Amino acid sequence: MRYPIGIQTFEQIIQDGYVYVDKTDLVYELVKGGKIYFLSRPRRFGKSLLISTLENYFLGRKDLFKGLAIDKLEKDWFEYPVFHLSFANGNFTDGKILKQILEDYVAEAEAKYGKNIYANTLGGRFASVLKAAHEKTGRRVVVLIDEYDKPMLDVLELDYYVTDSEGNRIKLEDYNRNVLKGFYGVFKDADKDLQFVLLTGVTKFSQVSVFSGFNQPDDLSTQRKYEALCGITKDELLTVFDSSIKELAEELDLSYEETVEQLKKKYDGYHFSKKLTDIFNPFSLLKCFNSLELNDYWFASGTPEYLVRLLAKNNEHINELVGKYYDAEQFVEYKADSERPLPMIYQSGYLTIKKYNRGDNTFYLDFPNEEVRTGFINAIASGYFKDRVAPKSWIMDITQSLRQGDTEKFKKLMTSLLASATYRFQRKQDLEECERYFQYTFYLIVQMLGFYNAVAEKETSEGRIDCVVECPKYVYILEFKLNGSADAALQQIKDKDYAAPYAADERTVIGIGINFSSEKGTIDGFKPEVFSLTSSMAGCTSG
Repeated sequence: MRYPIGIQTFEQIIQDGYVYVDKTDLVYELVKGGKIYFLSRPRRFGKSLLISTLENYFLGRKDLFKGLAIDKLEKDWFEYPVFHLSFANGNFTDGKILKQILEDYVAEAEAKYGKNIYANTLGGRFASVLKAAHEKTGRRVVVLIDEYDKPMLDVLELDYYVTDSEGNRIKLEDYNRNVLKGFYGVFKDADKDLQFVLLTGVTKFSQVSVFSGFNQPDDLSTQRKYEALCGITKDELLTVFDSSIKELAEELDLSYEETVEQLKKKYDGYHFSKKLTDIFNPFSLLKCFNSLELNDYWFASGTPEYLVRLLAKNNEHINELVGKYYDAEQFVEYKADSERPLPMIYQSGYLTIKKYNRGDNTFYLDFPNEEVRTGFINAIASGYFKDRVAPKSWIMDITQSLRQGDTEKFKKLMTSLLASATYRFQRKQDLEECERYFQYTFYLIVQMLGFYNAVAEKETSEGRIDCVVECPKYVYILEFKLNGSADAALQQIKDKDYAAPYAADERTVIGIGINFSSEKGTIDGFKPEVFSLTSSMAGCTSG
C-alpha cells in the first residue's frame, strides 16, 4: 500500500495509486446542500486534500472520480472557474509576505480573465476579476481558501511591527488582520458571481470580520453530518487499512486487536460533534503505517507556539482547563479570541470533546489522545521551566531512574527541575497563588511522567493519591506537600493505606513523601520507603 505522506493533491493521489479514503459522498452532499461554508479542523487533518478534491470536482474532472462514491451520485459534470488560494506555506512574520501573496494571486487571475482599470484596491480588483470570470465562462465562480487564518496565527501576540501605506507603525497582527478584512470583504458584493465558497482553517476569529463581510457561511465544524469529512473513522481504519494493521501488528509482535487498541490510544479520540464519533488523526496514522512505528508524528510536525503564548498571557493553567464540563455554546457558536484561549485550544486539536451531557447541554474537555497529551505538556513545560532543564532530556533520565528503582537519582532530577521554577514561587506573595502554582508545577511533572502509567490524583476508597506511577518492576506512590514535611506526606500514604490496591502485585511498591518549600523554591524534604505488602503497612522498610 502506498501512503500519501506529504501529498495533499487529489489528482496525484488518484493517478499515482496512493491510498485514498473515499469522502466523496460527503463532498457531493456538501456541494448540493449549500453555497458558502466554513470548516475548522486541526492542522494536518486533511483540509488541504478536501480543498483539492473540491477543486477537481468543480473543474469537471470526472475521470479522477471513477469508482468513487460520487461517481454514482453526480450526473452532471460541469466545469466552473475555480479560484484556489492557500496560505499554508507562507511565513507571515515577514510583514511584506501577506500583501505580496494576495497581489500576485490577483494579478495572475487578471491575466487570465481581464483587468478592470478602474479597480485600484486589492479587494476591488479581486471582486472585479470574480465578475470577469463569471462573464467570460458563463458560470459562477468557485472560491476555495485554505488555512485562511494562518497569517494571523503566525503573529498572534508577537511584538512585530510594520509600517502601513500611510506611514503608520502598527502591530503586524493588526496589519495582517486589516489586509484580510479588505480582501474577504468583497464576497458580499460578489454574491451573484459565486457558485460555491469554502474557507478552511484552524480557528474561527471574531476580530477579522471574515464572517460579517459576506453572507453568513454555514459552519460545518460541529455538524454531525460532516464530522468525518476530514480525518479517519474507526470503520474506515478497519476496512481501508486492514492489511496495514496486520503488517504493523506483526512488526510490533502484537495481536490484531492489541494493535488497534494501541492505535486508538495513540491517535484516536477526536470528536467534532455531539454524536462523539471517534476520529483518528490521518497524518499520524499514515506516518505510523509507513514507518511501522508508534511515534508522535503530528506534534513533532509543529509546536503550538501561539497557544503557549496565549496561556502565558492570560495566566491560564492547563490543569485548570482540562477534565471539566463547559457550556456547549462556547464550542458551537465559538469565536477565537486571544483573551479567551480555551476555544482556540479546542479548535486547534489540543483538547477535544470527550463527553456530552444532554441534560444541561455541556461538553467535557480533555486531551484527545496520548500523542497530543505528551506533546502539548512537553511544549508547555519547556516554557514553564525555562531553559535550565530540557524536558525531553529530563524525561529520559527520569525514565531510567524509575525503571531501575533509583530513588536517589529521582530526587536529584526532581530537585533540578523544580529549581528552574523557583522564581515563580518567589514572586507569589499570596498563599493561594503560591498553592495554585505548586499544583500546576506538579501537574506538569506528573503529566511528563506519562511514558509509564502515571495517574494524577488517583481515587481510592480512602482518599485521593497525588500521583501513582506504574513501571514494569516498580510502583511509585507519590504524595506532595507545600510548606509541610516529607514525613507527613509519607505518613499520609500509610494512614490512608494507598498501597492496598497493590497487595497482590509482584512489583516492588515504593512510597515517596515530597515536601516543597515556597520560600526556598525547591524540594525541602524527600523520603522514600519500600512497602512490604505481605504484612501490614507497619512493615515498611526505608528506601
